[in-house]
Parts: sequence; C-alpha cells; structure tokens
Amino acid sequence: MKKLISKTTFLHFLNCSKDAWLKLHRPELLEHFALSEFDKHIIEQGNEVESYARNLFPGGIEIVSTGEDACQETVRHLTSKVPVLFQATFIIDGFIARNDVLAYDADNKCWNLYEVKGTNSVKEDGPTDHGDHITDLAFQASVLKRAKLPVGKYYLIHLNKEYVRHGDLDLQKLFSIDDETEKVLARVATIEPQMETAREYLNLEQEPGGPCDCVYKSRRNHCATFHYTNPHVPEYSVHDISRIHKSKLGLFVERSIFSLDDVPDDFKLSDNQRNQVQAHKSQRPAIDKGKIKEALDALIFPLYFFDYEAFGLAIPVFDGYGPYKRIPFQFSLHILREANGDLEHIEYLHEERTDPTEKVAKLLEEHIKPGGTVIAWHKSFEAGVNKEIGERMPSYAAFFEKVNNSLYDLKDIFQDQHYVHHGFKGSASLKKVLPAITDVNYNGLGIQEGGQAADAWWKMVSPATPREESEMIAKDLKIYCGVDTYAMYAIWRHLQTLG
Repeated sequence: MKKLISKTTFLHFLNCSKDAWLKLHRPELLEHFALSEFDKHIIEQGNEVESYARNLFPGGIEIVSTGEDACQETVRHLTSKVPVLFQATFIIDGFIARNDVLAYDADNKCWNLYEVKGTNSVKEDGPTDHGDHITDLAFQASVLKRAKLPVGKYYLIHLNKEYVRHGDLDLQKLFSIDDETEKVLARVATIEPQMETAREYLNLEQEPGGPCDCVYKSRRNHCATFHYTNPHVPEYSVHDISRIHKSKLGLFVERSIFSLDDVPDDFKLSDNQRNQVQAHKSQRPAIDKGKIKEALDALIFPLYFFDYEAFGLAIPVFDGYGPYKRIPFQFSLHILREANGDLEHIEYLHEERTDPTEKVAKLLEEHIKPGGTVIAWHKSFEAGVNKEIGERMPSYAAFFEKVNNSLYDLKDIFQDQHYVHHGFKGSASLKKVLPAITDVNYNGLGIQEGGQAADAWWKMVSPATPREESEMIAKDLKIYCGVDTYAMYAIWRHLQTLG
C-alpha cells in the first residue's frame, strides 16, 4: 500500500531521508521516535496557539474527520463557499495536506491560506526538521495547486514578540499576520522536484541501505534513528568534537574515521578540538591550574550559588508577560560566606497558579546582599530572567541589575578549556562536568532536566492534579533545583583542591 506523504514527513525527509523512511515503515523502532519533554512541550504550545488563533476567524468550521472522509467533507464546504475552514484536507498524487485556516475571499473568488505557528517570528531557510515555515507553506501550496484550488494569498500567523498582556488577551495584538505569498510561490518551484523524489524514496518496499545523511552532521543535528542506521559509529565519536565543521566531518567519513582514538595526530583541528581529542586518547585530564586559580581568586565572598527554574508559555496567562516570557516559579540559593564556612541553603517553590514574581524578587533581595559574587551555570539564563523580573517590577530593577553585574559563569572554566576531561565528552554542560570530577550526580531523581521541571510545575499547580500528586511533584522539584546549586558548589570545591 502506497504511503501518503504529509508536510511533516516531507520536512523529515529533507532533514534525513532514511529516518523519514523508517518512521513510515518500521513502527517497531518506536523507542527511537520517542519525543523529548522539550519536543512535547513545543507541540502542546503549538496546539494552544492554533486554538487561540482560530478566534481571529469567527464562524469557522472545523473538519474533524480524517483521511478520505475529511477530503469529501472539505469538498462539500468548499463548494458551498463557507467563509472559513479549519483543517481542510486534500489528498492528491500521494500527498496529503491539512490546512490550519482556509478563508474565502469573495471579492477575488479565491481562498487564502493561513498557517499558524507557535513561534514569535518567521523561520525560513533553517534546518527543515526544526521549522522552516516557508517550505512548510510551499508544500501546502503545491498540494492545493495539484487539487486545482484557486488560492490568492499565503499568510503566516505567529506570535508578536512585542506584545505584553494587561488584562484580557488582545488577540489582534497578540498575533502578527505576515503575507508570505511571494516567498512561498518562489519556494514551490524548488521543492516540487524534491517532493517527487520524496514520494519515490519513501515508497520503496526495501529499507534503503547504508548510513543516513546525518553521518555528515554534528551530534546535535542527528536524526532519531542515527544509532540504528549507523551502528559502526561509537556512542562518543568524531561527531562530538566541539564545533566540528561539516567539511572536517566529511573528511573523517571519507576515511572511515569515527572513533576519536583513530583521529590522526596531524589532522588539522583547532586548539580546543585537539585538547578534547587528546584528553580522550590519554584518558587523563588537562588542567591549567594557573588560569583556574586566577578565575577563582577573582570571586568575592559571600558566594551565592544560584539557579532558577522557569516556565515560558506561548500564550501569556499573567499580566506583564509576553509570549514565552519566563515565569520564575522556583529558585535555589546555596550561600558560602567564607571559604571554610558552613553552606547555607535558601529555596523557594511557588505552589499556586499565580504570578510568583513579587515573592521571588522579595526573597532574593532579602538574601543576596551587595558585594558578593553570584555564581551560575550558563549565566545568560539567570541574567535574562532577572532582567524580565526587573521589567515587570521596576521597584526591583536596580537590585536585579546589581545581581547581574555580580554574576559569574562557572561554566567558563570548562568552556574555555582550563579544565579538559575525557568524561566531559566535549561538553561543558553541568550534567556532563559534574559526575566526571565529583561524586555528585542526578541519578535516581524524579526530575532530570529543566524542561521536565517546567512541565511538572505547571501540572503541579493545575486544579485537576490530585493533591498527593502535587505534593510529590513539589518534593521532586525541590530536590532537583537544590542539586543544581549544590552541584556548582561541589565543582567549585573540587577546583579549590587543585592548588
């Protein structure tokens, strides 16, 4: 039976053709296709944005059936010239398209297509698997052209990043509507040959052999089924070399060099890349004690090891917030007042479905005093949240500006390669650095990462969540956030022992 090619499948094909084939033909590989918590959150936010955007088109009719039934229902409504259709469905030439919004233009006797995206800008010419909006619209335009539907304009509806909520949502200001017709029609000519290739490839009965195209990409751009398709590539490979360019990866692939052990000593790499490879080969850390001591000596007591957990909603629910502005629902603060002093711990978790900004600001002002150093990991996140709090509460703006001026990013020691360890595997993330050089880790925690924490908090404060479950989530959140700041202290303590 021939497979129907949807726009999602087509975008997957452009990103990695073999991965797209496997998703269609090998459902038993389901564990490879499992979405991350972040991906699930993005999908949920996108669905919510679409539901709000429909309110811009009152009186619209939704096609709720699927497959051929949806096509027949679509034709009936198109024939009767209904003003607006949601999820109009077209199947033709082996392709299927479901349109977010089709609105009839009576003056020009044609239909206008509106695609709704949960982003705050138009994305184009980027990685197709991560949201190329113009290609997305162009695929639909091609299908509608094949179906001989007269279309006038192609619009993209996205969130207005300048919008700030005050009182009831103002949908006209919340959304931006961009006419992308010219770009879309230009892109159609490019992608139609690709659509034909995709249809032929994705309907092959036998699984395509060989590695997938992702073997030429760095690790962060690998498809879900990379390890299945490329079993010859080690878990930690040349794809993990820091900032590896595709041209260098291409040379490795051509020479069948995948293990870092096999990288020639004379292969041209940057200093940072060379240090990473050598650390792996020797299985010994490379430590610049002088640079580390210089960095640590510049820190001023008391030291405040600080971490936020925050939740960014596409549709702002509280006054003073815009799309994806972060709700600082939790923080952890470990305080060390002198080098050999006792470690104090201050924490806060907001347990109501209300804006936590004022309580968070008041507590932080109470406990972070001028003169010390505030230590974070990837400090731009904490600095950004601080700035947003100051914008919502101008009376605290000066305080948070001072906090930001005293921020130190402990990650810099590892990002700048003053400390290189084979256990980091080329990463400077807290979760890679921590277990490699201390006996602290995240093993066994109910919450393992920030995206999971954010979704857990929103569930915790939902009226539909049973009290017992909310209490368990609160416990897990406190443990997780507390480990984040204790981890920074443990790393700082380890660096102090280097002499």
